[in-house]
Amino acid sequence: MQPALRTLNMWPASPNSTRKITIATLAFIVCCLLSTARILSYAPKSGQLPAEAVHLSSDQRFAALKLALPQQGIVGYIGDSVSPAEYYFTQYALAPLIVDHSISHPLVVGNFSASQPPAMPPDHLRKVKDFGNGVLLFANKDVQ
Repeated sequence: MQPALRTLNMWPASPNSTRKITIATLAFIVCCLLSTARILSYAPKSGQLPAEAVHLSSDQRFAALKLALPQQGIVGYIGDSVSPAEYYFTQYALAPLIVDHSISHPLVVGNFSASQPPAMPPDHLRKVKDFGNGVLLFANKDVQ
């Protein structure tokens, strides 16, 4: 039994190693706190969110469009936001329908800022219906 106890205490803790462990632990904790502070500083405050994001969830914005679309299949997507979050919110709201980030489909969903009118879509897209709040449905003339 004594040899087993020796293997557990192979490296006795010296004051120098204990100090190194304490410094490493404190450095790790400080890095974690700095990372958390950085994340919190980039998080939008409630007053900074766009009005349409506060009042309308993606499900509400796309509810009428979802009723006008087929229940399954693939539709295209066009939008004015450079943020991929808007595209992902559209995918989520229209599930189980597949939303492809391209305009090479017969039906194309338009997701634009409600505060600005949408920019002119490409010539081969014809507006089918404006559902309000920046949500539009286009038909692609070139794809059947």
